[in-house]
Amino acid sequence: MKAAPLTTGPLPGHIRRIALPMSIGFFFNTMYNVVDSYYAGQVSTSALAAMALSFPVFFIIIAVSEGVARGASALIANAIGEGDAEKEAALSGQVFSLGLLCAAALTAIGLTASAPLFAVLGASGDYLETALAYITPIFSGAIFFVVSSMSNAVLLAHGDSKTYGTVLIGGFALNLLLDPWFLYGGFGVPAMGVAGIAWATVVIQALGATYLFTTVVRRGHISLRCARHLLPDLRIYGDILKQGIPTAFNMMSIALGFFVTTYYLQYYGEPAVAAFGIGTRIEQIALLPAIGLGAAIVSIVGQNNGAGAFGRVRECMRLVVRYGFVLIAAASVLMSVFAPFLVRRFTDDPEVVEIGITYVRVMALIQWAYVMTFIHTGFLQAIKRPLYGFAESIVRKILLPLGVFYAAVHLFGIALTPFWFSMAAINVAVTLITVAYAQSTLRRMDGSPVRSHFPSR
Repeated sequence: MKAAPLTTGPLPGHIRRIALPMSIGFFFNTMYNVVDSYYAGQVSTSALAAMALSFPVFFIIIAVSEGVARGASALIANAIGEGDAEKEAALSGQVFSLGLLCAAALTAIGLTASAPLFAVLGASGDYLETALAYITPIFSGAIFFVVSSMSNAVLLAHGDSKTYGTVLIGGFALNLLLDPWFLYGGFGVPAMGVAGIAWATVVIQALGATYLFTTVVRRGHISLRCARHLLPDLRIYGDILKQGIPTAFNMMSIALGFFVTTYYLQYYGEPAVAAFGIGTRIEQIALLPAIGLGAAIVSIVGQNNGAGAFGRVRECMRLVVRYGFVLIAAASVLMSVFAPFLVRRFTDDPEVVEIGITYVRVMALIQWAYVMTFIHTGFLQAIKRPLYGFAESIVRKILLPLGVFYAAVHLFGIALTPFWFSMAAINVAVTLITVAYAQSTLRRMDGSPVRSHFPSR
């Protein structure tokens, strides 16, 4: 049964119905990664380091699948709002055939390029072998990550975030069982070491992808009997990729941004790098409500933009901005007050603890900037203007940090705490520009909805 359209009914209820399950689901997804890190640490420090080394490579799968999925979700939501059932069905079918092609490419490239890439990053000997043992199953199972993302894209366009959130919670619970089982072996399963942690993830993704895909089919969002909606159509691929590629590169720039920041933090010593890693994990938890609000925007604004209901688009943005400020204000206060407790959950090294507390308290001051960025770039994605988000991400995470951090470290030789403030200043400056641009676009929305060059049938 298809969900009721988001173009009617009270907006606060729609926002809560989409944002809350997604936020809860991603909390458990974050805990999923904590479980993986815990069991990798039980194997050896080398295994934990190998998993950390694999993260930017692993993130390529996430960036490609989620980028294409978010682009497709915005297009499908707009088609629903337009009342164009043919366009909706075609987009929903094509995103899966495009996803399968992306998965095949990711698997082929990943299995071929992982070893040389790890070598460039300094891995050799047992370290390299451990990293490859972890990443090989991940790339082998890329298809499951992609199918899961594409299924969620279709469901989210219809306003359903609960199904995906439930899958994330179930995946966390199953990971508690499979990680130690595959790691140590038993009940007919051989001990696989760190590779077992990866295979556990692949199995969980396979189960989740199967459930999500069958849900999409069962609700009639796609028909397996309609070949013309499933067979590759390059014109529709172009529409999806035009939306998805900027978002995918936006996500990839996150990994690149971590590389830039970590590179300059090395001048302050390993404790600074460790504290930064701990601090970003704490920030991820604080920002979970923003993920939910971003999901709500893509669905609600997308459908109402397609329907030409610009008054509801403005009202949705007003409500989401207000909710975002309230939620992040509370989270920021908690971050600052409980910074010592939170940092000590990750390490007992006194130097790392001291640096980490300072980092968390500085960043607690600007969590509002991250939330406003998520909300306003999500709005632009929903009205099919994704290029700004791509440009914004490159400037925020790579170009400005390269210049500002170089000057901070090499020209002025500033201490670590001012370095954290320089990082905060970059984020605030870019956020103000983003909000100004998005709000200006919102005020001008009084004509026809932005439409793609969708082929006529």
